Amino acid sequence: MSTLERDASAAWSALRSVWSDMGWTSPVYNHGAFHHVAVLGSTGVVRVSFAADHEAQIACQSAALLAVGRAGLRTRIPKLFRTYTGDNWSAMACTVVEGAHMADQPWHEVRHDFAGVLDDLQGAQLPTGLAAARSWCGGNSWPDVVERITADAGTRVRKAAHIVVREVLALDEVASPSLVHGDFGPHNMLWDESGAPGLIDFDNACVADPAIDVAPLIGFYGAAKVGEIVDADVLARAKVYRASLPLQVAAAAALGSDRKLQSHALSNFSRRLEAGSLYDPAAT
Repeated sequence: MSTLERDASAAWSALRSVWSDMGWTSPVYNHGAFHHVAVLGSTGVVRVSFAADHEAQIACQSAALLAVGRAGLRTRIPKLFRTYTGDNWSAMACTVVEGAHMADQPWHEVRHDFAGVLDDLQGAQLPTGLAAARSWCGGNSWPDVVERITADAGTRVRKAAHIVVREVLALDEVASPSLVHGDFGPHNMLWDESGAPGLIDFDNACVADPAIDVAPLIGFYGAAKVGEIVDADVLARAKVYRASLPLQVAAAAALGSDRKLQSHALSNFSRRLEAGSLYDPAAT
């Protein structure tokens, strides 16, 4: 069963008690791919994980937020409040980054902001205490997890997955590392009333190839447009990372025993392969 299909009401009830000072008058409940979320107005944001390793997961995510907070970013980011572990779940609370998503805005209206935040990340101090790239989906064991979960996926998918994994591993030592958000894109950007962007959700932050953060933008806008704000060599590496994203999500889901998400991610990989859009959605 997907962790997001769990009834989170008991966790929310417990947190209302232990974190009563956070203001639970009108919470707005939502969820990400791996956790439940409650936005408590301007008071804070609370997330809950029901994963098998929920305590370690929340500890790692909170440590990442603390580490990124020491990197000297100019971009607005959340700050950690506190963590808590219940019976079969763990939670963390952080400050609210004011603003709204602008996922529907055309590229020409947001490209400058994406370029600025990417430059901010690349120019930040390299923080200590962050997990290695792809730790969230298996780290060094990621290739083995991908091989296992694609074993019955058919020859074409299995071979394509092997090629993509090999290409990603070959890039690991190519670029000078910088602070990497790990899940960059309009889904994790918030624009305030003045138009200033803020960045949230640093769960997958690491010190690695900055092209990793360019990869999701290709999925949203296409390589040709993203190439307007990054160098050609960065774009080429980002296209490889973009091809690997469904395999990373599938591996993380497999490690978390979320078969529904694993199947969805592998289906995405297969559909993109068939459509010829693994590396660039605009290629079709």
